[in-house]
Amino acid sequence: MWNGKSSNSALDKGLAMAAGLITLMWMVLGSGVALGQDGVDSRCTQPGETACVDWERGLAIAIGTGAPASTARNAAQKNITAMRAARLDAYRNILELVKGVNLDTSSTLKNMMVENDTVNSAISGRLHGLRPVGKTRYFSDGSVTVKIEAQLRQVIPQELYAGEEMGPPRELGEPSSMDSVRQSSLSGTTAYTGLIIDARGTGVVPAMSPKVFDPQGNEVYGSAYVDREFVVSLGMVGYVKGVDKARENDRVKGNPALVKAVESRGGNKADLVVSQADADALRDMSKRQTFLKEARVLIVID
Repeated sequence: MWNGKSSNSALDKGLAMAAGLITLMWMVLGSGVALGQDGVDSRCTQPGETACVDWERGLAIAIGTGAPASTARNAAQKNITAMRAARLDAYRNILELVKGVNLDTSSTLKNMMVENDTVNSAISGRLHGLRPVGKTRYFSDGSVTVKIEAQLRQVIPQELYAGEEMGPPRELGEPSSMDSVRQSSLSGTTAYTGLIIDARGTGVVPAMSPKVFDPQGNEVYGSAYVDREFVVSLGMVGYVKGVDKARENDRVKGNPALVKAVESRGGNKADLVVSQADADALRDMSKRQTFLKEARVLIVID
């Protein structure tokens, strides 16, 4: 004789057994999940325990951990509720991280989110729609850890770092003198594939839209001098650790020019200053070469 109660009990047991097998399989096969053994991700240039930024790839990365709901009746429900809690935790972590991202040397994304409800809603909505990447980590107590990633250029509205008013890139203008140009280690007759700025020791802090100046405060590189199409697809700059690593980066790979930053400037320490000779050399070669207009710039940080 059919009994709905016993049938439900059998179904619950079946689900519990299946969930248990899945959990065991993930614990065995997923022990080497790509969450980073020494933090969120070992490639992060701006590290953290639960969230970080990989400025080389322009990625915000976060992990979240969730425990099963106390009301969960079986293993299947425990896994579902733990996963939901982990995703919510990861979302909170990545939101806090993104809020702290410098837009430029004077403002952070948090400032814009507080001042503009539209910006706040847009960023929160895009982050909330993220899905876990890589393998999920399951633990014997039923808790779950997940990883989520977001391209900063896809999460942050373009007008905040590229500027809707950006038209054709402006020309840099004339160097202060050709004598200054000749003092630079850069060769005006060499074809360069990009620019590497060695900013180690300056205390520079990554930002979405930094600027580069000469010692007199005249701009050498910034959003006004870059083609907006390249800013949207590449970002204004990339950040890496190590000159050798920078040389191999696809953004500048080939024959990049290398200059040393003199200091960092601004409230957020996001802008850089290069020598007058290097600034003038860049101005001179910008008349014939396009790597600055194409945002092919990398900054080496500590």
